[in-house]
Formats: sequence, C-alpha cells, structure tokens
Amino acid sequence: MRVHIFILIALYFSLNTETYAQSKRDKDLMIADYMYTHLAFATAIDHYEKVVEHNNDAAIMVKLADCYRMIDEFEKAVACYSIAIKSNSFPNAAYPHYAETLMTLGRYEEAKQLLITYQNNNPANRSITNEIRSCDYADSLLKLPPTGAIYFESFNTDGFEFGPALRKNDLVFTTDSVYSTESSKKDKWTGHSFYQIRYTELNAEGRASEAVKNLGTKVNSKYHDGPCTFCHDGDTMFFTRTNMGISMINNGPKSDPNKLVHLQIMVASKQDPDTKEYKKIKPFVHNKSTYSTIHPTLSYGGQMLVFASDMPGGEGGIDLYMTTLDARGKWTKPVNLGKGINTEGDEVFPSFDGDSILYFSSNGWVGLGGLDIYKSKWDKQKGVFVVLNNMGIPVNSSYDDMSFVESRNGSIAHFASNRPAPKDNDNIYSYVAQSIFLKLIIIDGATKKPLENCYIELISKPDARTLSSDKNGNTVTPLYLQTDYNARINKAGYRPVEIPFSTLDVIGNDTIKKIINMQSDFQISYTTIILDEKTKFPITDPSIVWIEKEGKKKDTIRLATGEQLNVELKPNSMYYMYGLKTNYYSKQRFVSTKGIESGSGTTRIVDTLYMKKLEVGEIYKIDDIYYDYNKATIRQDAKPALDQLMNLLTENPTMKIQLNSHTDCRGSDVYNMKLSQNRARAVVTYLVERGISADRLKFKGYGETLPVTNCACTECTEQQYQDNRRTEFQIIEL
Repeated sequence: MRVHIFILIALYFSLNTETYAQSKRDKDLMIADYMYTHLAFATAIDHYEKVVEHNNDAAIMVKLADCYRMIDEFEKAVACYSIAIKSNSFPNAAYPHYAETLMTLGRYEEAKQLLITYQNNNPANRSITNEIRSCDYADSLLKLPPTGAIYFESFNTDGFEFGPALRKNDLVFTTDSVYSTESSKKDKWTGHSFYQIRYTELNAEGRASEAVKNLGTKVNSKYHDGPCTFCHDGDTMFFTRTNMGISMINNGPKSDPNKLVHLQIMVASKQDPDTKEYKKIKPFVHNKSTYSTIHPTLSYGGQMLVFASDMPGGEGGIDLYMTTLDARGKWTKPVNLGKGINTEGDEVFPSFDGDSILYFSSNGWVGLGGLDIYKSKWDKQKGVFVVLNNMGIPVNSSYDDMSFVESRNGSIAHFASNRPAPKDNDNIYSYVAQSIFLKLIIIDGATKKPLENCYIELISKPDARTLSSDKNGNTVTPLYLQTDYNARINKAGYRPVEIPFSTLDVIGNDTIKKIINMQSDFQISYTTIILDEKTKFPITDPSIVWIEKEGKKKDTIRLATGEQLNVELKPNSMYYMYGLKTNYYSKQRFVSTKGIESGSGTTRIVDTLYMKKLEVGEIYKIDDIYYDYNKATIRQDAKPALDQLMNLLTENPTMKIQLNSHTDCRGSDVYNMKLSQNRARAVVTYLVERGISADRLKFKGYGETLPVTNCACTECTEQQYQDNRRTEFQIIEL
C-alpha cells in the first residue's frame, strides 16, 4: 500500500469547520481538498464523491483518483483517471500516477502509451524511461516460471499485515487489526486503525501459528509503530514509530512549518525473557526532526544497520542508508548506498539475510510495477551493495511487494504484498523456493541420432513458450509449479509429436525427463473395408484382428457397419489380419511394406477383405499350417493361423468342427496315414490347451489320399510337397 512508502510523515492537523462559511455546495470541496492536502485520503473520498455528483472537473476527478490510488482502490482510481483524461485540462503531472495504477492492474501497454505521452512533454524526466522499460520488461518477466510456491498465511485479517521480521522462533509483523478490547483509534489517511507490532510463533519447519500476540505496551504506542528488526538473540529491537508526544499533539511540531511529524527509528532493549516485553526504549542516534528514518534492518552479526530515509542529498525519493558499529560501540554517520541500489524512485523495506545479502523493495528499478523485491549482495572489495536480480514471480507481482525475510536455515521466507487475496489490503505470505525443470531428449526414431533445432511449444494456462533443441537434441527449461502442460515438438521432415506432462504431484526440486522419438513424416496408410463374399454388402459390425508380424503386436479393432479400417504402416514391415464375425470366416490377409521406397507424403494401400458365411459340411483351409517333413509338431509360423481358428471357435461357441490333416506322397501309405492322424491330433491338442472344449473338436488323418497338386510323386517340387502337407477344418455343427 502506498501508505507504507509515503507515511514517512504523520500529519498534525485539526479542522475547524467554522473556517468554512461558504455555500453547502462548496463546503464538501473545501473539506475534501483540505483532507487531500493533509493526506487524509479516506476522509477526502467521502467529500469528493459528493462533489463529482455535480462537478466532474478534471482536477477534481484526478484528486479523487489519487485518493483511491493511495488506499489501494486501483480499479476505482482508473475509472476516475479515465474520466479526467477525456478533458483538455487533464493535469500533466497525473500521467505517471495514472500509468502507475494501470501497471498495478497489469495493463502494461496502456500504461506505456501514457508514459510515452508524458515523456514527450517532459524529456528531462529520466525516471520515466525506466517505467517505460518496466512495461516492456514485465511482459517477458511474467513469462518466466515462478521460482517457488507462495502460501497465504492464516493469521492475515481484513486489515493490513506487513513488515515481517524474525525474532528467534517468532515471526514479528506490523498490523492495523484490532484484537479483543484494544483501542481502535483511526488514521485519517487509511480510515483504519493505527499500526501496532504483533508476533506469532514459528514451528520447527518455519510455519507460522494462527495465534497472534501483542509485542508489548511499551513498544506499541497510540499511533503508528512498525516495521521492525532484531539482533540475532532478540534482546534488542529497532523499529519505526510516529513521534507524537503530548506537547506535539497539543501544539503541533515546532520544527516543521508545515506541521509534519517525521517518523523515527526507536531502539528497544532489555527484553524480559518471560513476558518478552522490552524494558528500555530510546530514539535512534541518527534521528532528525526534519526528515524521517524508517524500516531498519540489522545484519546477523549486528554490526551493520540499513534503513530508509528521505534525508536531503539522496538519489531521488526515499533512499537506503547504512551505518556500522565502530570500535566504541557507536553507530557511524549514515552513508547513502549509492546509485548501485538507490534510484530516483523509492527504495524501502530493506532486510538482511545473514551479513552480506540484502533484500529491498523499489519502484525505481525496472520491474513488474509498484514495489518489486530485489536481492543484492555486499561486495567486500568495493565496499558497496550490488543488485543481483529481481526476485521474479511469484514473490513479485504488479502490486506492491515488500519485506522479504528468509528463515535462518533458508528453508522458508516471508514477505508482504497488497496483491488480490482472500483477505483485503496487505497480507503476509510464506515462500518456499522450488525448481522443477523439463528435460527433453529428442532423437530420430529410426536412427536414434539426436535432432538439433527442433521447434518446441510449451502450452499451459499460465505458461506459453517456444524452445529449440541443441546439437545433442536436448532442451532444458524451468516449469511452473502445480501445472498441467502439453509439449508440441515439430521438425521439418518429421511428424509432429505432442506429449502431456504435469508438475502437480512433483515435490521438491526435480527434473521431468522425456525422450522423444521423432518419426519421419513419410507415411504408408492401409485402408480396407469388410464385405460379404457372396452379396458384396458390408458385414454388420465386424472386427478385424490386426497383427504386426515383427513386433508381435496384436490388436482387435471393432468397426461399425460399412466403416473402413485406416491404419498407418511402418516401412519394411509385415502385417497380417483377418476378419472376425459370428457365423463368418475370412482367410488371413498379408500386407507388406517391404520394397516401398521412403520419401515425403503418404503412400496409400487400398484393399477389400471378404468374409464367407459359415455352412455346415463346408471345408475351410487353414492358411499357413504347414509341417516339417516327417514331423507332426506345430511349427512357430503356424501358431497365428491356429490362433485365428481359436478366435473363430470363441466367436461361435456352439460350433463343432473336425480337423483334417494331409501329408505329401513321400513315405508309405500306412506311415503317412499315421503321420496325418498325429498332425490332426496336434492341432486339437493346441486348441484344447488354450481353452477350447475337446467335445467340440474331432480330428482325422487322410494321409496322402487327397492331394491338392496332381504331380507325380517323384517329380513334385518342394513347394508342391508343402502344399499337400496341410490342415483343414470342416463344420460339423453350428
């Protein structure tokens, strides 16, 4: 909330209504302007709203917009600015505020156009350049995956909670929420109660309790107190306070002609180990009545103190300063952290992690809008802090993000933000760093060689990016947490691949690894339809058993009446298939892609599979049940044909058959008769072992008595001999 930056001053004023003897119509405007000038924005809104009912002058609408902006009512602020800007009298100074509000709402392009207009009219204003860059930068920053997960703390209220700090096993924070029967004196800026310092206990994992306790009556005064920082043992505390003594309340601040009361850092010490109350409180040695010192943070060793101040001689708005303890235990003269940290904007809410890492919030660096949190590190050689990075999402947002504090073991952090949340106003979040990566290894499916320069699209609701594979076929990229993804991979000459994956169930830091086999975009398609052999009409709801010969892959595909089978075939492969339908039989159909030259595009094979209606007494040859010479064992290449017969018997459960086996002419008649009997018996045994009832099966050997080739026995070819060594089945009963 803007009050966190700009409540560097606490205003002393009282409004004597007798001063205003103007008409009733003008009275609301006079009161509103007075409250606006004296930063009582919540009160000013009530009066401006009455004024704009009959007067929407641009200057008045801008002031109303400013009031809404200062109390975080951004949508209402934009509505007022949008009315005011239609007037030719829209104040030039309002452009940056309007743009800032649009950026907070994530409307970066609109904000950019306003800033460009303002820059054209004010070319000497250097800070606007950074804000324009932020509009461009925000879009790219928002596309990066979050660096971890954030959790809304359960102790948040409908009021303001911000400024988290660590005191041993306590999470100390600042809030305006009123607990129990406490005083509820209101601040005219916000319309809320004054800030007080509270704490909640942390468990061993760094998680905060819902129970909130008061830090003590000596620390918490009648006006604003907080935020704060502690030495590592918790015995000494530095905190921000509105310095409103009795004399000042009665007479106003004598040192400031504008009656502005500047905020100061206070030092509390001698903590009672039982009550946790601090017994001694005194002003910080470098406080001044003419400017504010706020937001202190102590290094872990207690030798460095960094704070924010609007003291003269800074880089712009509010700057960060550092003081160190000298050998006598005295705090040295504060030193501005310089242009490496401070900008023309505001740098506030510093927080040490150990002795060398400093987090802070700024609206002057390029970021997402509002206050962003940045990480910096102390450079011992140069004696300065150097900014390392913007903390990115989810820590930063287009709203105000501040007060990032890490636990001692680094497992969890806390920060505050006024982003939209289950509770209104500022809230405290915990943050757990987590990194999940996707590693794709993309290879040619045939050669297994890596594929370079593949075009990769990551698709999810919060995340849409394009990537490419390196010379090793690899790409590695961070992912969003708790997100479902699709990845689409494309490369010229290959068929597109799309794979789903998810980070929903990934715990901790991990890498999701996927190996992608890209297939050539050369395609061989096979299309067939199943017809009745006699009528040539489509078979009603048939099935096709489709078998990939090399891969031993088998599928049963059900088709609607008249539906075509469409399958994609591999190059240099063999397939066979047959139809399956009650009371029908089809021969096996072989499909080969061997000899089809690869290229680009699609080669189509169109076919028709005929099925013959079963009839009692009919004899059907079983394709490819052959036997080695002088043997009755089932060969491996005969098993697919026997499996077809098994499926036929399963599809027609009342059908009974007789297996007939034949030999070639070599050998004696008696021997061949016995051999054929054994071969027929072997088929029956094969079927029975696979669940077909023996009652449905008969067998008979015919020896060489019924050859299918009419060659003289000594003149037959080896193929003719094999043709005669065959098995058939005859339907006995349907």
